[in-house]
Amino acid sequence: MTGSNEVSAFAAQLHRLLYRLAKNCNLCDQTCIGQFGVTASQGYTLLAVPEDGNVSMNELSETMGLASSTMTRMADQLVGKGLVHRRPDDEDRRVVRVGLTSQGREVRCTLEQALQEFFKQVLGEIQADEQLAMLQVLEKVNSALTKAQKARVLG
Repeated sequence: MTGSNEVSAFAAQLHRLLYRLAKNCNLCDQTCIGQFGVTASQGYTLLAVPEDGNVSMNELSETMGLASSTMTRMADQLVGKGLVHRRPDDEDRRVVRVGLTSQGREVRCTLEQALQEFFKQVLGEIQADEQLAMLQVLEKVNSALTKAQKARVLG
């Protein structure tokens, strides 16, 4: 019986910590990204568009995990800010492709650098030997969460 209670307590603590981690990461991203005149969602979208090249709206929707209609609104906002452009696909005019403008590439690059610097600062609080172990554990947790989610969706 004690083993079951310990697992439940561990699961509850893990959930609380992951929730706080996600919330803190989201707040940090909002702070870092907000200084570039875009929302966090717009910043994530800029980071998902290839630096040199383009991506279809469907591919972008899948990458971002958003509905096509939501992704279309996001692209509209970024087009309005002059950060991305939309063009029909050369081979299939029904397919819309999205790419970064020169201003969008600048913002994306600066945003990437700001996020990297921020997380370097955060990792400075964690000893080097703990960093690798932390990444490995987070990979396992993420993989287990993905597997459990797929099992729920399919089951």
